[in-house]
Amino acid sequence: IIAVEGAAHHGFQPVVEALARNQKDVATGKPYDVQYKSKEIQRALFGLFGGFKRGDMDDPKVISDTISTLCPDDGRKHVIIEDSSFPSRHADDRRTYRVKRQVEWAYLSMQEIAESETALNHPFNLSRFYETYSPYADIKFVVLHRPYLETIASHTEWDEGIEGHSNVIRGFMLLLRRFLDSNILDDRTGRKVWTLICIERIVSKTYEFDNDKVKQARKRLISHLARFLAWPRTDCPHCFDTWKDSTKDYNEVLGGETVAVLKEHMQQLEGIWPPVGNNAAWQ
Repeated sequence: IIAVEGAAHHGFQPVVEALARNQKDVATGKPYDVQYKSKEIQRALFGLFGGFKRGDMDDPKVISDTISTLCPDDGRKHVIIEDSSFPSRHADDRRTYRVKRQVEWAYLSMQEIAESETALNHPFNLSRFYETYSPYADIKFVVLHRPYLETIASHTEWDEGIEGHSNVIRGFMLLLRRFLDSNILDDRTGRKVWTLICIERIVSKTYEFDNDKVKQARKRLISHLARFLAWPRTDCPHCFDTWKDSTKDYNEVLGGETVAVLKEHMQQLEGIWPPVGNNAAWQ
């Protein structure tokens, strides 16, 4: 699950996990083995939990150890879920990310951020990860989009303030868009590598709090996700049990003058984000 910071990835992750735990292999009848926040994958991707001592992400031994630990040959299908925001954590976070958030990003243009080596490798290098692990696993990206002003209002104190945070988020939106445009179809399977989920399509206010319409929208989403992931069960009555709509009012959080500035920032994202196109099957 990939998204810029503030796009509700923490809230959406349990939806995907519940859908995965609802699956059974049609051939064997065995339930899927589902892992979330695996230390092994976080060592490989981010360098956490002593990952530096074990080599870089594309080190052959790291690859071998990661795949053999996460996906043993035990007759079951294994689903590994990681929900990463771009960027992640504070610049002074004590955890051993290979490349940490940079304070200077707040003062750069979106183009400068998207082309910088630090941003391209934070919290991990998406292109290297996909190229390195796709020969061994079917990698899918669920890309989240949330309205821009709501996204920025989620972390107003980060990146030297609201405008700096908006600079950083726009830079990573451009970075993510370039990666997605370069990886539309899997060369090995011909199937889509990513799909776009628009968060506003599953919140109650979109449907004027009509519970029936909300339930139907969420049911359609679950069906789409299952088909995209090639999972057999397209129903999941409890997938949204933990989901909570945000009650934050971005106008109150940001203030009128700041909203006006951010709307100018939004204009620079036209044609860049959200990444609409052939893969934006469920919006």
